Amino acid sequence: MDDRIARIQGKLAMLPGTEKAVLGPVLTEAQISAFEDSHGVRLPEEFRQFLTRIGHGGYGPTYGLLPMERWAGQVGMGQLAKPFPIVPDLDVPTGPDDRGELTGSFPGTITIVYRGCSDFTLLVVTGSGRGRLVEVNDEGFFAPRFHADSDFLSWYERWLDFVLTGHRDLTWFADQMAGNEVQLVATLLDDELATRRRAAAYTFITHPGPSIDLPGTLVQALTAETHPAVRETILRALAAQGEHGRDLLTTALADPVPSVRSLAAILMTTRTPQAWRLPTQRREALSQHLANETDDSVREAIQRTLNLT
Repeated sequence: MDDRIARIQGKLAMLPGTEKAVLGPVLTEAQISAFEDSHGVRLPEEFRQFLTRIGHGGYGPTYGLLPMERWAGQVGMGQLAKPFPIVPDLDVPTGPDDRGELTGSFPGTITIVYRGCSDFTLLVVTGSGRGRLVEVNDEGFFAPRFHADSDFLSWYERWLDFVLTGHRDLTWFADQMAGNEVQLVATLLDDELATRRRAAAYTFITHPGPSIDLPGTLVQALTAETHPAVRETILRALAAQGEHGRDLLTTALADPVPSVRSLAAILMTTRTPQAWRLPTQRREALSQHLANETDDSVREAIQRTLNLT
């Protein structure tokens, strides 16, 4: 763990001054133990190491890391010793959270980041996901979803790497994962967990300096992918690769799932300062597919796309 701490300290020092990368002072063992004793838990070791050796509160994703006095004051207050009930990585959560017992209350967690509105990043301190970060909405607008990182230090170092390497948009951070293009492609094509394959696909939406081969590789992954939510994310990654990537979205018009076909149609347009743009090749592909499409929701999405341009 010493090497990980040293890497994070080094990367913090490399950040440009515009990042205003300021962390609060480290916490003492006595301060951490007092918090743990008052809540009947022991914090995950990686988080403890960060607090005692790097800093406490301050620079981090969105609005930054919360200080200790706010860990238990946002969601799940007073229930830290009760296990967080969700097992990580079993499936890709989609849509709103229909588990009313979790809305506004997430036992076994502390609040690490307030992301705005009713969105929070939590650290699981009790339960099968102990040590992992999980994204939640306390009004149930989406189901809790775990970050791909194995622990707090991995999560924080990934944030620093994304800033330092110039990811194009850090608002996707919660759904992404660490890795270079080769590593991400291997995960997307071969990992047995749909949650990790989706995280790899999300990362390609903002990954800096993609190779010229990436769009073709994404189509390969799209063709082989069995989970509709992962296929939808691959479509978003394709669209992020520019006009060539959007040209390849026509492949998904043959997808068996209507929501995937609809998303492909919607993503085929390009917004310019003057107007929405739909090149002739894509317009013709959509028009031809519209003549044979039987699902009303897909037909509506295609028609909206054609009318938009």
